[in-house]
Amino acid sequence: MERGPLETLIAEEIRAHGPISFARFMERALLEPAIGYYASQQVRAGRSGDFMTAPELHPLLGAAIARLAEETWRRIGCPQPFRWIEFGAGSGALLLAALAHLEREDSPLLAALEIEAIEANPFRRAELEASVAALPQHARPRLVQRDTTARGEIAGIVVANEFLDALPFHIVVGRTAAPRGFLERCVGLDASSGELTWVEAEPDAAYEHSLTARVQAHTAAAATLAEGQLAEFSLAADAWVATLPSYLDRGVALVIDYGRESGALRDAATRMAGTALAYSEHRATSDLLSDPGGRDLTAHVDLTALRVAATAAGLGHIASTTQAGLLAAAGIDGELQRLRSGPDATLEGALALRTALASLMDPRGMGGFAVELFTAGSPSDRMALSNPADPLPGTAAPIRRLV
Repeated sequence: MERGPLETLIAEEIRAHGPISFARFMERALLEPAIGYYASQQVRAGRSGDFMTAPELHPLLGAAIARLAEETWRRIGCPQPFRWIEFGAGSGALLLAALAHLEREDSPLLAALEIEAIEANPFRRAELEASVAALPQHARPRLVQRDTTARGEIAGIVVANEFLDALPFHIVVGRTAAPRGFLERCVGLDASSGELTWVEAEPDAAYEHSLTARVQAHTAAAATLAEGQLAEFSLAADAWVATLPSYLDRGVALVIDYGRESGALRDAATRMAGTALAYSEHRATSDLLSDPGGRDLTAHVDLTALRVAATAAGLGHIASTTQAGLLAAAGIDGELQRLRSGPDATLEGALALRTALASLMDPRGMGGFAVELFTAGSPSDRMALSNPADPLPGTAAPIRRLV
């Protein structure tokens, strides 16, 4: 089979420097300029793409997060401006749903809102900017870019919806005879065919200490990796969390993703092969090396490590819930009523809502996605945002039926 351009580039790097970590392979496969999976012009999310996220399915999640953002803004004194900082914003499906909700509710937050959309794909970024520019002037927030040279205090909300699972991760394999109890599963070239293949090696010195520390933290809290067991560790996710204080001084950071606690994520009885998968046309495969640039690569998020990294970065933990719990407790009953029987309601819209809710609330699917909420700011800000007697919208309530 003829090699694609990105596979050729990766093979050239391996020939020049030796086997590479899967994290490096993943970085190039997803983000190589113009030809990486998340860097090309091709649309990846949606029914005609490779995967479906909640914003593509229905605007309800955007409405729920809009309510969370509005209440956060109110509780910290209605600062001007208040920034929506979204990582992996894509073409703006989640953002536009949130803005539409704020406009329908005639929210005063709209006048204070500014948008920092962080999106690696220039085509999706251009689509987002065009969509925001087309909004009515009264509902059109200012688009801003991060300025580290003239940075004042930033109040706002950080949103990372299905972002962390696609950050590069290392794959290790349990090897009881290895000095550390594991080796790294790297990407090399088959000596006879020249095809990409798996190679086991000691971690590179550049990140050896960090990767070993992550593996040891897991084994100390849970269990040693079994012989031959595969497990993913994302140093990139740790690094991302560490940057959050540079984006946000006051407010909340919201992470929504599929993930598990560290012990459950690497339980040898159920996760011997790890969680890494490749996605194409809404189908998953464990073949991670074929067709680099043509398929999404992803793994479950380590929620334990996420909270540890957030604490180390100086963030406070407000709540752990699920996407179903967030939607059920976010106070979007008025939105549901509007869609079902409001003046603009249609039979088609009601059926689409019912179908979407069945997926969004399914604990075995999107409804089971983890939601982690963190806070930044002064002690008084944190107290206002994390009062258990008066929880933020979506953070503390029993799951109830919305379907």
